[in-house]
This record gives sequence, structure tokens and C-alpha cells, in this order.
Amino acid sequence: MEAYPMPLFVKLEVGNMEKSINWYKKVLGFGSVFELSDNEGKVVMAHIRGEQYQDLMLVTTSSKDKGKGAGIAINFTVNELSLFTQKAITEKADVIEGPIDRPWNARELIIKDPDGYCITLSMNLDSKKDFHTILEQIKD
Repeated sequence: MEAYPMPLFVKLEVGNMEKSINWYKKVLGFGSVFELSDNEGKVVMAHIRGEQYQDLMLVTTSSKDKGKGAGIAINFTVNELSLFTQKAITEKADVIEGPIDRPWNARELIIKDPDGYCITLSMNLDSKKDFHTILEQIKD
């Protein structure tokens, strides 16, 4: 995978690195950019990527904090939401909502990963609509 500077990325603490990496690969089609192992060969950090600029860093945590994931939502723009909807169903992902059409010209699917982080997958409904038209549509 191509390496490039990332001015912003999301870092998530995960309780089970192997389970989380597999979930992101199977459900969202992510690939591994880099994995860092400890002295025992166990992965403690994983840089994974979906599409270009959809980078996540997973880091191992020993915390059993019940509030993990609360108030956090990560949004990924996708070209074809139905593919991810089918993967989520096949892999028995925790679907919170959707797919649902939003007034801001998006179809969205909201799912939770194994650590409780909300992932919103968002697809543009009408690429011909400009920002002004969408704002007017929302006001109506």
C-alpha cells in the first residue's frame, strides 16, 4: 500500500487486536499498511486502510472501560453502500441504523465495531446536486 503523510487519522484502543483487525478486513475491506509486534510477536499496533485516506491506527489496551466508544463516530465515504451492507449482514456486524437516506444527500449505514466504536458509512445519493441545492433542500 502507498505511504503518504496523514495530517489526520483516528487512533482506536482495542481489547483484542486480532479480532479487531479481522473485523475491519472482513466487514469493511481494510488492508494492513503496517503492523508493529512486541517482543513476543504479538501485534500491539496496526495501521490499516480502506480507500485512500481512510486510515485507522489500532492500538492494544488492557483497559476494560465500559465507556469505550461512547460519543465517537467515524465517517467513511464509500462509492457503493450496498456492498458494505451485505458484508455487515454476512459477518453479523452490529448494525445500529440503515441503510437510510439522509436529507443531506447521503445514504448511510451505521455499525459498531467489536470495541463499541460507531462507524458511519456514507454514500453520495446525487452527485449532480451542489452544496447550495442540498442546503435549500434541508431547509424545506
